[in-house]
Amino acid sequence: LLAPRIKARVYFAIAADDDAREPDVKDKLLQAFVKARVPAEIEVYRNARHGWCVPDHKGTIGNKVDAERAWRKLVALYREAL
Repeated sequence: LLAPRIKARVYFAIAADDDAREPDVKDKLLQAFVKARVPAEIEVYRNARHGWCVPDHKGTIGNKVDAERAWRKLVALYREAL
């Protein structure tokens, strides 16, 4: 609902289990951003579980390879946009 008020580029990195629970959410988000002309990228990380990108997470959720890729993409977005 707030997509038309966003003035920045956005990147969503979605874990596979989150996508499996609500597979239509990414499509609805993308449609809202396209309609609002907000540059957006939404990516599902198929080998990642919810919380995989938190570097200090305790437990087995972390996925270092996917987390590093997500962080690289986010840092690149910051470099380009800021």
